[in-house]
Amino acid sequence: MLWFIIGIAILFGVLSSLIKRRTSTFQDDPTANERQIQEEERIKASSWFGGGL
Repeated sequence: MLWFIIGIAILFGVLSSLIKRRTSTFQDDPTANERQIQEEERIKASSWFGGGL
């Protein structure tokens, strides 16, 4: 009975880590996209304000 409980706990841990890994890949893409947009805006602002000086 104890081995059954330990096995279920290990199985639950493995499944939860797999789910977290899948959801984290979906969350990384909007973050990377947002960073790309911010970098492009920074380049535009620096060329706009610093280009004429």
